[in-house]
Amino acid sequence: MPASHPLIARSFATLWLAGFLFLAFKGATVAPPSNAALFALAASGNAWFLVFERPRVRRLLDEHRAVLLTVLLLAAAILFSEAAGKFRGEAPAHPLPPQAGLLLCLPPLALFLRDERILRAVVLVFAAVCLWHLVAMPLEAVLGLKVSWHPIELLPRDAGPFHYQASGLAWQAYYFPGLFLPLFYLAWGPVFERRVFPKWPLSQRAMLALPLAWLVPALSVQSRSAFAGALAAALLAIVGASRTRRARTWFALAVLALLGAAVFWLLFAQNKSGAELRIAYFKHYMRAALDWQWLATGRSYYLDPDLRMMVPGMQMLQHSHNDVAQIFYSWGLPGLAAYLAFWVALVRLAWTRFVAQGEYWPACALVALFPNMVTDLGFQHYEKAAFLVLLTAFCLACAARPRPPTTATGAFVRP
Repeated sequence: MPASHPLIARSFATLWLAGFLFLAFKGATVAPPSNAALFALAASGNAWFLVFERPRVRRLLDEHRAVLLTVLLLAAAILFSEAAGKFRGEAPAHPLPPQAGLLLCLPPLALFLRDERILRAVVLVFAAVCLWHLVAMPLEAVLGLKVSWHPIELLPRDAGPFHYQASGLAWQAYYFPGLFLPLFYLAWGPVFERRVFPKWPLSQRAMLALPLAWLVPALSVQSRSAFAGALAAALLAIVGASRTRRARTWFALAVLALLGAAVFWLLFAQNKSGAELRIAYFKHYMRAALDWQWLATGRSYYLDPDLRMMVPGMQMLQHSHNDVAQIFYSWGLPGLAAYLAFWVALVRLAWTRFVAQGEYWPACALVALFPNMVTDLGFQHYEKAAFLVLLTAFCLACAARPRPPTTATGAFVRP
């Protein structure tokens, strides 16, 4: 039907993507979207392609079987752990975690994005979201203006010129680094590499200045991991664009790194928790996860703080503040194995199809995200799960097409 009714196909794709992006951007760890909505999107998107676009499904499977298999295994491990927790009376009363629904939406999302027009439209949406944050975040941090849709007040915290922790479109400051911070590279990368809008007359220097400008939202959120990730990703983007690796490039990078370290120290050295607290909770959760009674199933996902997991004599934390420890504790050894397999497949995809070909934006996105994954909750934060699904879908979509030559008409020439 899609070939004979292109209007119906375009309308379905538009509605599906609008629904998915709305849930991805509007949802939050503390206010996740309805599982019914996520599973409805997953069922309708997968059914559409299985019924009307089966050759495209076969092609995606042939090209990226390992990635898709790990995605399905991780979704199955989550559902198994939660079902086992309900059966044993261990799982809390709240609904299923939304990560399984997000993962099941990944195959149709990747297939939709393989359409060049859809990819262009989604990149423009991401660019608009990033531009909004570039303007709104400093206003929130300096003046305390709350200009997003979430009804959460800004957190007061003085650090240099900033008087509040900005949150932008995230529910609160802690969730911004997990989605909207690395989202920048899903807007910047395809444009910089001429995968979309190849005839736009763009200046390479201006494009390489944008990752540095993106440090402003990272500073506004007052997160050490966000700033470290944003700075490392910006430096990687500059290094990746400099094919000749000139001495002046490395000198400029060294100056930027030193400047970043100075800003980091001046703004964030005080009024922050130390590493000892996070290490103590990491050890505590890992010991509990290794209990043989729960090794195969985990203890289920907890949205509210688990009072049994407080470290005596230390500040109370809601979770382990570590991605691996929390996955292991919640979803057991099967969940951890599937999660690590997913990461191996994703990193391999980013390396072989992009970095090895001189295209660095997927690596930049991962670098921007990674510090916050190991110093705070990881995949169990809804925002980070949503971003990993978006990044994986972008990689699966863009890997299907070769990158246009950078010397085409209207394109810039690399230094």
